[in-house]
Amino acid sequence: MKKILMAFGLIAAMLSTAAMAQSTNGLMFGGMAGFTKPHGSDNDAGVTIGARLGKQIQGNFSWEADLNLGIIDGKIGANHDWNINSVAAYGVYRTDGDIHLKAKLGVAYWNDDFDHDTSLSAGIGIGFRMGRGILDVEYTQVNDYVDYITVGYSMPF
Repeated sequence: MKKILMAFGLIAAMLSTAAMAQSTNGLMFGGMAGFTKPHGSDNDAGVTIGARLGKQIQGNFSWEADLNLGIIDGKIGANHDWNINSVAAYGVYRTDGDIHLKAKLGVAYWNDDFDHDTSLSAGIGIGFRMGRGILDVEYTQVNDYVDYITVGYSMPF
């Protein structure tokens, strides 16, 4: 129940900030949702939601900070529930255009039901400039054995 309340709070904060966005100072705020999948054929994906803060540095380069919270457990093997939360910071490169490619490389602190650590994290995706914001569809490997597949939308504020 606590995770569901946090999810609703995160979504409400995302929507209220997006609705009140009046001018661009370079900062972007957004939210995302998707699946977390531990490697292995016997493992089932969980569901995650997240928030993102980012800022363009120069040209096509920017930085992003992501917070992802697992809201629905996945499974490891047959009988073990599994969940992961993470905080990450990335350097991001986007190609030009309304439809563009995105690549990111950074560091993530993650905490799952079995372990926690800080590790190198990388991702690729495709982005779509829609209205004042950007819709991203991404694949991110947060550590050696967990993949995120997310869809997110970010707007300037």
